This record gives sequence, C-alpha cells and structure tokens, in this order.
Amino acid sequence: MSKTRKLTLMAIFIALSFVGSLIKIPSPLGDIGFDSTAGFTATLFLGYIPGATVTMLGYLVITASAGFPLGILTIGVALEMFFIAIAYRYFYEINGILGITIGTILNGIIAPLIVLPVGGLGLYVGLLPSLTVASVLNLTMSAVIYVALRRMPKLSSNSPT
Repeated sequence: MSKTRKLTLMAIFIALSFVGSLIKIPSPLGDIGFDSTAGFTATLFLGYIPGATVTMLGYLVITASAGFPLGILTIGVALEMFFIAIAYRYFYEINGILGITIGTILNGIIAPLIVLPVGGLGLYVGLLPSLTVASVLNLTMSAVIYVALRRMPKLSSNSPT
C-alpha cells in the first residue's frame, strides 16, 4: 500500500472516529460512543503503528470536541489508546476472541485506573460497567468490519496497493 493511500485511509478512519462518537451508549456518568471502533479497525487493517495512531488521534479529536473534560489526563488516555490498539492487534493475530478479550480488559478495566488520582474510586467504579460494555462493542464491531474489509475484492486490477 502506498504512503499516500495509507495516509488517506488514516484520515478517513480518524473522521469515522468522530462519526462513531455520535452513536451513544447511555451511561450513568455520561454517554460512551463508538469512537474507538474506527481506530481499532484501522489497527487491524493498516497495521500496528498507523492504526494505533488513528486510535490515539481519533480519541484526541473526540475529546477536543467535548472541551477536554479530563484535562491533563487526556494525554495519558491518548497514550493508553495507542498501546491498547497495539495489544489488541497482537492478540487478535493469535486469536480474534483473545484480541477482543484482552482489548476489553485493557480498555474497559485497566485504562480507567488513570482517573483514580482525580476522581477517586467512585468515578473508577462508576465508569467500569458502561466502559466495559462499550469496549466489548467497539472491539467486536472492529473485528466484524475488518473481516468484511478483507473479503472485499479490489475495485480494479490496476489499483495501487
């Protein structure tokens, strides 16, 4: 795949992160969207670093549009998203269900620990149910979309790869 095509696809996936964020899962502490589906899909489809970059930048675009509600923690969460995407792909390559499971544990249970210093145990525990469900759904959707993308025939035999 050419660099131009990869960068274009990365930009599209980042834009799809914003679109996905508009699809909400109700939660007691605020809605959680499908913003990471596109990033996780990009990680499977484009590779470790480009996809993890999409996941991180997608998160940053969404949180910027919300006014950076986590403040300085935003940087930490963005980095968490980057590394969770890498772990997801690594374990997905071993087994798809394993990738979704590990990704859910990292994204839904481990990553929210970052809120402990500012929100305490109450915020962390409050986030767990909805964030875990959102993680399962985002990761599962990314796997389904990735399988569909892999099955799509090329648009033409002379298209750049």
